[in-house]
Amino acid sequence: MNSLPGLLAFDIDGTLLRSDGSLSNRVRQAIQAVKSRGCIVVLSTGRPWKQVTTLVDELAAVDYCVCLNGATVFHSDGSLFEMNTIPEEFKLEGAEIARNRFPNIALAADMADGRHIWDEHFVHDFPSDFEIDPIRVADALTAIDGPVLTWLLDCKDVDPRNVISYLRGLMPQAIEVRPSGLETPEIVKAGVSKGSGLNSVAQKKGIQPNEAWAFGDGLNDIEMFQWAGRSFAMENSHPKLLALADQVVPSHDEDGIAVALEVLLAS
Repeated sequence: MNSLPGLLAFDIDGTLLRSDGSLSNRVRQAIQAVKSRGCIVVLSTGRPWKQVTTLVDELAAVDYCVCLNGATVFHSDGSLFEMNTIPEEFKLEGAEIARNRFPNIALAADMADGRHIWDEHFVHDFPSDFEIDPIRVADALTAIDGPVLTWLLDCKDVDPRNVISYLRGLMPQAIEVRPSGLETPEIVKAGVSKGSGLNSVAQKKGIQPNEAWAFGDGLNDIEMFQWAGRSFAMENSHPKLLALADQVVPSHDEDGIAVALEVLLAS
């Protein structure tokens, strides 16, 4: 670890923020320090852009934000860098397949124009700081009136892992179902992930994957870890991510990001 990475990517919930949703001064200062030495800093999250802006301001060191697990990428000033919508001819098909197989499933769509269209009985497990104002309807499938970025699936009494496993074999090649980082699986355009979003940023900045570091804790970080040259799993991470990581650092409540970056800066 004698040279600085060209790009640093940070998941937010369970990684950058503590359990109470706060950002520690130690982590903020460490990220600002590597930023001051020329590193590109990217937040890589399942959150939509509007649920990232406050953190971007608080960190005062962010260059890009990969949002909705790669469905959108924004510059830190809020201007759009990249958008990956579900192909028009398939924007309803995946959600229809899910509902046909699991009739009690509730659906929520993230729209390309920033709206959120939810079934009336959709129940989320978003972080407590979310201030989201969805459009609640009797049937989200019939209310879609534009391009869709992602579908979230509220599986009720069905194990989300079983839902993903079953639906994967039914999806057309143009779309896929995967973990969202929450208990609500999501349907997206095939190939879209945190890893694909980071790759777009890296190509724009002339950075190779082996020059990138990634920090995460959840199943939606797997593609990001596979893409980055070096991966760091928080001690509180999902077992699959712990097994995949190049290095395990202390938990998000113990400033694991800062621990790793301070070693880098000292070297």
